[in-house]
Amino acid sequence: MNFNFRLATISDTATICRLAEKTFRDTYTEFNTPENMEAHVAKNFSSEAILADLQNPQNQYFIIESEQQIVAFAKLVKDHPTKGLADKKVVEIERFYVDKSLHGQQLGRKLMDFCTNWAKENNFESIWLGVWENNHNAMQFYKKMGFEFLDKHVFVLGTEVQTDFTMKRDL
Repeated sequence: MNFNFRLATISDTATICRLAEKTFRDTYTEFNTPENMEAHVAKNFSSEAILADLQNPQNQYFIIESEQQIVAFAKLVKDHPTKGLADKKVVEIERFYVDKSLHGQQLGRKLMDFCTNWAKENNFESIWLGVWENNHNAMQFYKKMGFEFLDKHVFVLGTEVQTDFTMKRDL
């Protein structure tokens, strides 16, 4: 398979919505109530929400496509500090999704390298992300990619308050 990395455009809105919802459901459905999943998906992965994200200059979406299908994407939020990094120029990886059918093909590593290189080229000092405290596979991946634990923060999914660990990587 050939993979192409590029910036997302407005025309990618519907495809990003579908992949975001599919990936989120694949990862979290078994751990959350159907009501909370529906509320989260409706709020965060609707066409309106993704379009607004794509139009916001503080956001940067990178996608990987294969045969003109988006198979992975990352959403970065520029200059979005978190506790412990308030004095640095930082970028947050708010979403980092790879289609489950392609896990094991090093796409996550390649996408993370792409994001990290972009952050360095744009003079960010650190890159950070939040990861659900029970998503051990993701934490292991982020550790392999050079991230270290920083703190924790609240993540609200529907009506449930959950805990995310924050992890950072200095650039």
